[in-house]
Amino acid sequence: MCQLVYLHNNGDTWMFMVITDRIPMLFGIAALYFGFVASSWVGTTAFILAVVSPMLATIRERQGLALALDYLSRVYLGDHEFA
Repeated sequence: MCQLVYLHNNGDTWMFMVITDRIPMLFGIAALYFGFVASSWVGTTAFILAVVSPMLATIRERQGLALALDYLSRVYLGDHEFA
């Protein structure tokens, strides 16, 4: 066994998960806040699909981006336990 530790503290990626996951959801919330109102169930369904589909389609890439940002922050900001 090589004893390589990928994440010595699993909670470290939380900030990057919020950045890459929750912030894109704010676009849908902002559309509702700034006055988007669906006049029928078809419009409501289309709006929900337009917000949810890209989020589900890119979940692997966003999680990979979160892990990459965590890694880069450790390398460039100096995490001595990481090296």
